[in-house]
Amino acid sequence: MTNYLSRLFYLGDDYHGSQYQPGLATVQGELIDALTSWSRESHSTQTVQLSGRTDRGVHSIGQLAMIITENQFNIDKINRYLPDDIILWASTKAPPNFSPRHSVLMRHYRYYLDKSWTDLNLEISKKAAALLIGSNDFFELAKPDGGRNTTTTILNISISFHNNGYFLDIFGTRFLWKLVRKIVTLLTEIGAERIKLESIENILSGHQVFKSGIQPAPPENLVLMETIVPVQMKPSKYAIRLIQKQLYNQLEQYRRSIRTVSNVIDHFSRPMMTYQHSTNSRNQPDF
Repeated sequence: MTNYLSRLFYLGDDYHGSQYQPGLATVQGELIDALTSWSRESHSTQTVQLSGRTDRGVHSIGQLAMIITENQFNIDKINRYLPDDIILWASTKAPPNFSPRHSVLMRHYRYYLDKSWTDLNLEISKKAAALLIGSNDFFELAKPDGGRNTTTTILNISISFHNNGYFLDIFGTRFLWKLVRKIVTLLTEIGAERIKLESIENILSGHQVFKSGIQPAPPENLVLMETIVPVQMKPSKYAIRLIQKQLYNQLEQYRRSIRTVSNVIDHFSRPMMTYQHSTNSRNQPDF
């Protein structure tokens, strides 16, 4: 049996997160099924391991999968058995004793911020982001996860503007459940000046700032950009073209949906027509 590493692209809209859950559609579950069909071997979460989990609706460019198989590894052939929105795009043999979770040096997430950020006080949001950098107990910014240690290290956070929109990049050694999305909510509230910058110190000291807790921002804007490991992988040009095609198709579908929704809104914005029922309704179908 040989251990292989592969980069994994997926769109998370139709999946209950990346981690395998019996009876639910997940990224890991689809990968297990595809590898079983391709290899004619029996695969499970033991032979198909991910470097971390992402929530329902979160996307990935740089998720890392370790796959154990006796077959000659070929991601282009495996991709034939995967749904269009899950694609393996680079691979190599894993180094000896490699752990997909514990051998990772750093993870990079990007959150695409909504249009409301054009009206925020960006300078104070950036100051708040800088205060989160370092090793801290992020208990107030994470969802409870079975007693898991909530102290971790954020290496850097930046807020940037590109292509008519803002996005937040966050780099860390280990990410807690919903940490990135709760940070987005926190920075939004501070930038909107609904809470003070000093709240960061209170949060990192374990004090509750929001009465009902900090609600995570929507998952659809979050992308796992890269899982950084000391290993070089060989990309597949064909797989990358598949990713580009999938993204273009998604964009066109989004544009069609926007046009449809706009037309429906326009329809309901017009004065409603008055429908007169025929006085002779005996022969009219009753819907």
